[in-house]
Amino acid sequence: MDSARTGARAPAGGWPTPTTFDVHGDDHRDASGTPLLRPFPGLRYVPDVAGPLDRLLAPPHTELDKTRRAAFLASSPYVVTHLERPEYGGSTSPLVLDWLNRGVLLQDPASFYVVRQPGVSSGARHFLLGTLTVTRDDPRVHPHEGVFEQAVVARLQRLEATMVDSEPVLVVDSDPWPVPWTDPAPLGHHVLGAGGVDVWRIRDPQVVEALAEASRTHRFLIADGHHRYAAAVLAAHRSGRPQDLLVAVAAESAEPVDLRALHRIVPARAAQSVLDAATRRRRLVGDHSVLARVQASLGADQAVVVQSSGAEVVEGPPADGASGAGAFVDAAIRAGGTPNDLVQYQGDLDVVLDAVGGHAAVLLPHPTVRRLNRLVQAGGLMGRKTTWFRPKPLAGTVLRLR
Repeated sequence: MDSARTGARAPAGGWPTPTTFDVHGDDHRDASGTPLLRPFPGLRYVPDVAGPLDRLLAPPHTELDKTRRAAFLASSPYVVTHLERPEYGGSTSPLVLDWLNRGVLLQDPASFYVVRQPGVSSGARHFLLGTLTVTRDDPRVHPHEGVFEQAVVARLQRLEATMVDSEPVLVVDSDPWPVPWTDPAPLGHHVLGAGGVDVWRIRDPQVVEALAEASRTHRFLIADGHHRYAAAVLAAHRSGRPQDLLVAVAAESAEPVDLRALHRIVPARAAQSVLDAATRRRRLVGDHSVLARVQASLGADQAVVVQSSGAEVVEGPPADGASGAGAFVDAAIRAGGTPNDLVQYQGDLDVVLDAVGGHAAVLLPHPTVRRLNRLVQAGGLMGRKTTWFRPKPLAGTVLRLR
């Protein structure tokens, strides 16, 4: 081990043997599986060629509306958004290969990476970047939201056409790690610092091995990027071979994630559809502060319909094979004939309530990682677009060639 070069030094006797715990606190060991997380030869920008790094990173593609996406694409020929879809590159060949050939990107030896980026309200969030081994049915990896089949097929086609994972899928890990990677400075080299974002590359063989071995017994909750994960599962199914997918791990035990409900802003007729489909209804009286308190105390199958004329707590039957209020609400909205493009999804409760008047709103219950883990480990799923994890890992810090 070259600790003088890497800055990493293993404890006396080596890194500890990983022991993991499930959501109930029960000790479990399963060393029969392959590592979930492995190092990968990451792609990184070369600032002397690509330009200032803080102008090349971008929010996740799904966080950009058309106007912001166009602004990012116009800001630099090398901003990472160009790699998201083949048509953005303006070429029939994969743009990432052109960037590699022209020295815009360099490729590291196989490594793990730790990304630090600003938090939402305070502090910073660390993500461990690695390659997730995706198989057809790995009981250690749990999506918590449903997906649209057509979107999964389209996502797989884009991944195959672009040949790059330009942004990582966010996974939440509630198990402790034997290596304290949320304090990355002693573990690896600082390779990027731009706009409040820092990246360390972890290449020490003992640290890399300890992280990979620990992941054998961990369980990952897919937090954001369900369609990209489902696309990798589809590729594994079609090929009969495991697939690789770039993921960013959030360590819930070290840095609890900021998780909120993703509420609905809808036309008045859609709100009425939810009321009509409810099996239970209870009228509320009070201002926004009362609604905020009620929303915080909702059960998993309850929602609040808010209109300019008043608000009601509702419950409805499960729908579409998914659990929770989000599945019931969305099924009722669809059954009422409201197209999906008239539904806005918003995690900021104040923004949602301020929209009431010109629109109606449906407030969903507050989710927790513990509840999600219990649900998915029992084989359940939430409705689509029901949770909002913050912050999401930025695109462009480290990329992976497919």
